[in-house]
Amino acid sequence: MALLTVEDVKFSSRTQEIIKGVSLEIEKGSTTVLIGKSGCGKSTLLKLLAGILVPSEGRVLFDGHNIETMTNAQNKEFRRRSAFVFQDAALWANQDIYHNLSIPLQVHFPKMSHEERLFAVQGICAMVNYSRPLTLRPVDLSAGEQKRIAFARAMSCGPEILFLDEITASMDRRGMELIMNLLHNFVDQGNTLVYVSHNATFITEFPGNMIYVEDGLLKDEIQN
Repeated sequence: MALLTVEDVKFSSRTQEIIKGVSLEIEKGSTTVLIGKSGCGKSTLLKLLAGILVPSEGRVLFDGHNIETMTNAQNKEFRRRSAFVFQDAALWANQDIYHNLSIPLQVHFPKMSHEERLFAVQGICAMVNYSRPLTLRPVDLSAGEQKRIAFARAMSCGPEILFLDEITASMDRRGMELIMNLLHNFVDQGNTLVYVSHNATFITEFPGNMIYVEDGLLKDEIQN
């Protein structure tokens, strides 16, 4: 059984139909890249796969369960096992870096002590080469630093599947190389990667199954 199954999914905003009937399967341990022109619907499809958006029609299944109708316990488990990095990082502006990174740990591992959470936060900061004070807020960070913290937050609970929307946007070469090395380790451990990118270098590093999205439909798929 596929880890993610999309069954004839459609999605409309208030003014237009963005996804027009998509079906696909994503296997556990695979890498999938959604590519296409700007505005074709690939980022919307990524958010539907991650359960961030709810389909107007059709269903998205994770491990055989419809994300939209999961119980609270099933949804919490899905959120622990998956993670999403937004193109604009989407850190909580009213929280410092420590709380941006520790809140997911509080939600999914409520028995962790403050000392254990602090140790975990320090570890994931070191992982993404962030050494500035944890008391800073996102506004105090560069765009590249924000993206690295967003990636650290995504990795904080040990996800099995990562959804990445233009992860390399706003990153310099060193930052991109760091993230790519971490993602190679993630994939090599048998985890699942689904992403959107315009970066040819990044796509070359993580080719996987290349799915072309055009005008809200899947036009082609190449398996590497």
